[in-house]
Amino acid sequence: MSETGLESLREHIEGLPGGLRRHIEAVVAEARRLARLHGVDEERAVMAAWTHDIVRATDPEELLRLAHELGLNPNEIEEAAPILLHGPVAARLLTSRYGVEDEEVLAVARWHSTGRAGMSTLEKVLFLADKVEPGKAAGRADLEEIRRLAETDLDGAVLRYLDLQLVDAVGQGWPLHPDAVAARNELLLTRQGGG
Repeated sequence: MSETGLESLREHIEGLPGGLRRHIEAVVAEARRLARLHGVDEERAVMAAWTHDIVRATDPEELLRLAHELGLNPNEIEEAAPILLHGPVAARLLTSRYGVEDEEVLAVARWHSTGRAGMSTLEKVLFLADKVEPGKAAGRADLEEIRRLAETDLDGAVLRYLDLQLVDAVGQGWPLHPDAVAARNELLLTRQGGG
């Protein structure tokens, strides 16, 4: 990433709504903490954390427009819930606008909302940091439990979060994103000795 790209990215992040910036800052701190615990390169974890939500504040219609413009071909679930596109759109924009070339950092941005089968350790660190940073976990025993579990068992923590997400989706009558289903199935089978 060039110095110009980095400066442009910093300016973009500084222009995000205050609540989103505070969330990103909390994710940076949580990602750094989990990276240290799991032997992940802190610099890459921090970069991924700063960049994962760069288009989270974009309205749904604009996310859909950008997704089509960037050749993402949203599936039915993403068309129905365009907020799920903020990761894939961010990954494309990180490359085209800001010159980010680190494939793993781009994967973090792309799949941080849903997870996916084959997540790297860095992706798992950021997936969890985004879900259980202190601002989100405060007052929620289930998320606090996952946050503690993430200190020693990333796979178990991701699986536990995906289980919670599944229960919420079924209870609310929401469709499940195929990438979240694939991530859960892979982790479940691996932990059961079948993967």
